Amino acid sequence: MTSGTPTVLKVEHYEQDNEAYVDHESIKEEKISIDEAAEGEEVSSRGTNENSCLVDNLDNCCGDGVRGVRDCACCLRQGTCEVFECCKSVNCARLARDTFNLRNLKAKFPILDWLPKYRLSYAVGDFIAGLTVGLAQLPKSLAMAKIADLPPQYGIYSATFCVFVYVFFGTCKDMNLGPQSVQSLLVSQFGNSPIEGDASYALVLSLMCGLVQFAMGVFRLGFLVNYISYPVLESFTTASVIIVAYGQVPSWLGLTGMPRPFLSQVYWTFRRIPEVRLWDFLLGLLSMIVIFLMQKMTTTTCLRPKFTSKLGRAVKYTVWLCSISRMVVVVLIGIVIAYVFHLYGYEPFSLTKNIPPGLPPFRPPSFSVSDGNTTYTAKDIFEKMAAGVIFAPIISYISVIAIAKNFARKGNYKVDKDQELIALGLANVAGSFLSAFPITGTFSGSAVNYQSGARSPLNGLVVGILGVLVLLFLTPVFYYIPNASLSSVIIMSVVDMINFGIVIKLWNVKKIDLIPWLVTFVLCLAEGIEYGIIFGIALSICILIFPVSRPKVLTENVTKSKMSVKSCPESEYAVLVIQQGLAFPSVDYFVDSVVNLVFEGEKSCTYKSVILDFVHVPSLDFSIAQGLEELTHYFKDMEITLILCRVRPSVQRVITRCGIKHFNVARDVEEAIEMLPKNRPKEGTEKEKANGVVCAISTSTGSTEIDSFDTNHFDCSLSDVSGDSCNL
Repeated sequence: MTSGTPTVLKVEHYEQDNEAYVDHESIKEEKISIDEAAEGEEVSSRGTNENSCLVDNLDNCCGDGVRGVRDCACCLRQGTCEVFECCKSVNCARLARDTFNLRNLKAKFPILDWLPKYRLSYAVGDFIAGLTVGLAQLPKSLAMAKIADLPPQYGIYSATFCVFVYVFFGTCKDMNLGPQSVQSLLVSQFGNSPIEGDASYALVLSLMCGLVQFAMGVFRLGFLVNYISYPVLESFTTASVIIVAYGQVPSWLGLTGMPRPFLSQVYWTFRRIPEVRLWDFLLGLLSMIVIFLMQKMTTTTCLRPKFTSKLGRAVKYTVWLCSISRMVVVVLIGIVIAYVFHLYGYEPFSLTKNIPPGLPPFRPPSFSVSDGNTTYTAKDIFEKMAAGVIFAPIISYISVIAIAKNFARKGNYKVDKDQELIALGLANVAGSFLSAFPITGTFSGSAVNYQSGARSPLNGLVVGILGVLVLLFLTPVFYYIPNASLSSVIIMSVVDMINFGIVIKLWNVKKIDLIPWLVTFVLCLAEGIEYGIIFGIALSICILIFPVSRPKVLTENVTKSKMSVKSCPESEYAVLVIQQGLAFPSVDYFVDSVVNLVFEGEKSCTYKSVILDFVHVPSLDFSIAQGLEELTHYFKDMEITLILCRVRPSVQRVITRCGIKHFNVARDVEEAIEMLPKNRPKEGTEKEKANGVVCAISTSTGSTEIDSFDTNHFDCSLSDVSGDSCNL
């Protein structure tokens, strides 16, 4: 070795069972040979190879056993910690460069990615989409505020200001944020102030929703919503829509002072039928008929142009625009009718009345409110919110991510789920400072964006500007909006979300999923949506984890068991095939099942050997390992030979590190049968008497070779032709 020439050692690693390993022994041996050949020579790193490293700090290695290449190592490479976490020092400058770079900045501010690529031709599509969505959604936002038990202007605030934030942080070009029926129902449930017309509770709820969503996005906790099963979500949505739709029936009929609980509302509505205001009922009925007919315009064959000329395309676009703007048309019809009656001195309808003109002040939500006699503090507000701080942001995120994934799949682009959480959270936080209650994604608005040819999130800017103009100049017109018109808008916009067809599907596919659906549905209507969603999720999780505690597999000889037994009385052995993974809730059941299958209800066992097939067990935890150790001791006391076969390397490592003894390991069932005492050659039997345990362990690459045996513990190191190594 030439003096002054840096020496480079390569960390030999290989992939096995989807995990990477470092051969520590080879590193140590190479270090010794280098020390002997060149004493005092400094070993340094060269190049940028990720596998190149120094061995000066070999003694500092955590080196007990084999660990993953990304989790452990015994060397430093130029003072950095790029590959290994147990290195002696960390290069903070490199860490800062890897964290604060343009790539990560674009990931957190998606506008920096798409804005430089934006073309002027895209602006036409974004403008048309934003204008169309604004015309369709702003009248509906008035109705959503009605569901949330808030004055109508808060609906426009929520539909206007939150979209500005999403332009900078959102990743879905078709997304439309705004108030939505189910989310508004949650606001009425958890953010309803005891002071009439006060929005303080709703604004604090919006702030808390935003903070929770932002934290979930930063810490990548969006996966938690996957634990809400589809039946529970569909049941919750259907029940919520029924509550929302029926909650507008009293307003449609002109009834006031109705109780909030659903069942009480149903009872008192029928009891007060004689008090129905005829004009409100007729106007609401007319509005619903108009909405229904205009909704069917795009699907009516006679309205489809039979030619492709410019006139035909213009007619087709006009029909489509009228169809999606049906809510605006209905509200305008109601305003005109109410204003005409007002000119002649009549007021047969209950009207929205005054809406404050102008923009709301920019200020944080108030955590205390007073009605003159009673002051409600932050403690009272949070007690009212209760579980709403958790449910409202989660339900909001579920809606957003479902819409984003749907339109991203149609438009062939990608969305970042965690970034969507961050964008939604920041939108709610900013909205709370501008008098907006919690918002979420609206499917109808997003569908209009997609159909209108939106090219970027910039279409939301048009929606926001349109909302600002409405607040500045058109609020006096809102005085004449009949409540019956808004009620008809709400009823017709949510009725399509009712889905009872899922019950038939669940019955045909998996009947047990009907239980959480039914529990969620009944409790939402009878006790409240918070109880329905809580018990529905809890029941779904119980159904999810129950099979884990009861490993369910096929059986041949014992029909009631969860193990599959193939026994051969002539050879006096039994093969038990574990049909699924094992986890700590199943430890007692696993041990009891194996024992019961071996003894088959008898006090004495006719089997002299038991083979456990681990082919379907990908990993073990400590509790299962302890149960396996208990099993080995039990079989040893009963003088029964235990053989494990088809054991994966990850399972082997757990067994070894737990120090489990008194068992053999085979490559497969056939090899395990060959290892049975009566099938072994005499040489093997003598060897067993002399050394204690005879074992054969297989790797994923081929045959094995037994190197050593020990009488006190199971210590078998194996190697194969590929150079892989593992210690048990």
